[in-house]
Amino acid sequence: MDRRGRERSIAAFALAFFGTTLAASSTFAAGSSTLGQVVPRLDHIIVVVMENKTYDQVRVLPYAAGLIASYASFSNSYGLTHPSQPNYLALWGGDTFGVTSDACPAPGSPYSAENLGHACEAAGLTWRAYSENLPEAGSSVCTADNSLYTRKHDPWTNFSNLDHLNERPYSDLAADISGGTLPNLAFVIPNNCDDSHNTTQGCTAEFGDTWLSNNVPAMIQAVGNGIVVLTWDEDDSSLRNNNHILTVFAGPPVQSGYVSTQILSHYTVLRMICEALGIQPFGFAAGQFSITDV
Repeated sequence: MDRRGRERSIAAFALAFFGTTLAASSTFAAGSSTLGQVVPRLDHIIVVVMENKTYDQVRVLPYAAGLIASYASFSNSYGLTHPSQPNYLALWGGDTFGVTSDACPAPGSPYSAENLGHACEAAGLTWRAYSENLPEAGSSVCTADNSLYTRKHDPWTNFSNLDHLNERPYSDLAADISGGTLPNLAFVIPNNCDDSHNTTQGCTAEFGDTWLSNNVPAMIQAVGNGIVVLTWDEDDSSLRNNNHILTVFAGPPVQSGYVSTQILSHYTVLRMICEALGIQPFGFAAGQFSITDV
C-alpha cells in the first residue's frame, strides 16, 4: 500500500473510532467554521513545539493550565503519526513526504516542495527558527551537545529552497525581541530536555512546563498583534491516547479562556499560519477548514 493509501486507511479508522468528519486529504480537519468568517491577519506568529506528551498529561500542569485559562485552547487536537520527524515536516511543509522514521537526513531530502520558509520569503515576509543547542546558524548537523540538539525536530534543514541562515540558535530570539526585529514567523524548538523528550534523564512533563513558564511570557509580550502557538508534536505513543495532544493559541487577539472543540491536526495549524500571514495554504493544509472561532 502506498503512503496516501495508508493515510486513507488511518483516516478511515479515525472516522470510525472518533465519529468525526475528516477532510478529503485524509487528515483530521478542524470542525465547522462559520460561513463568511476569515482568519485575521497577524503581524507575528511564534510556534513553540514540545515533545511526546498527551493532552491529559500536560493540561493540568501549572503553566499550561494557566495558558488554557487565559487564552484559547483546543480539546480535540491530534498529532498525525509517530515518530516525531514526520509530524514536524507536516507542520512546516504540509506533508510527511513519506517519512516514517527519525533518520537524519530525512529520507528523500532535500525537498524542493513548498514550505513555510520559502512561502514567507516569496511573500516578502521574515522568518526564523530558533533551536536550543544548535551549534551555529544554518548548521546541518544531525546531533549536538550529547543529543540535546537533534535535527529531526528542525524540518527546515531538509529543504533546498529557503535561506538556511534563518536557522538560528535559541539565544538569538531574545536579541531579536529586544532589538525590535522579531520576524513575522518564528519557530521555537527547545532542546531534548526542555521539551520533556528525554524523560529517562529527568526531563519530565513538569520540567518542560517550567521551561515554558520561564520563556513563553516574553514571547507573548513580544507578538503584539500576533499569537504564540504552543503545541506538542505527538503524544506518548500509547495506543490508548490516539495521539491526542494539547494546542494553545496565546496572545491579545484570541478569546480568553475559550476551549474550542474543533478537530485539529498539524495541517490545520499550518493552514491557520498561512492564512494569518497572507500566504496561500499549500500541501495537505490546503484541504483543511480554517480556524475562525478563537
